[in-house]
Amino acid sequence: MGGVVALVALSLHGALYLAVKTEGGLQQRSRGAAKVLWIALLALTIVSLPASVIARPDTLDNYRAYPLLLAVPVAVLLALAGIQYFSRKSDDRKAFACSCAYLTVMLVGAAIAMYPRLLPSSTNPTRDITIQKAFSGPHTLRVGLVWWSLGMCLALTYFVIVHRMFKGKVSLESRGYEH
Repeated sequence: MGGVVALVALSLHGALYLAVKTEGGLQQRSRGAAKVLWIALLALTIVSLPASVIARPDTLDNYRAYPLLLAVPVAVLLALAGIQYFSRKSDDRKAFACSCAYLTVMLVGAAIAMYPRLLPSSTNPTRDITIQKAFSGPHTLRVGLVWWSLGMCLALTYFVIVHRMFKGKVSLESRGYEH
């Protein structure tokens, strides 16, 4: 179920991105695809919660223990509503931003539901990989932090360069591909 939700959510995200970056016929087709995908994502999001609880009955334990965390599912619904609202107004950037928020909050919600497990075992809960079992020594954590920092600097640099290279909307006319 999680894979299907991810497929539809990322497809919607891609359609919204295309709507931001293009104009004309492709933009209109992207907006049309986004409308259909939004309906599918809404239905799958609603169905995924009971499916998760059936698959793993302890899914809601952290939410029950800390009611403040119920802001996460509310944020998911607000992000979905924002996608729909801004798509109807043809405000593609804000619809895309709401899609970014949806993806982020869904990942946060899944992490909260699984905590303290990082990777649950499908056969035996004693075989779960938890934070305590995955914890490394101080030296390994320091080395990992250095490499992670370098990697993040490279990723950020790459993102800035690519963003500047492909800034603005893409059109057939601007590339010399007129029909």
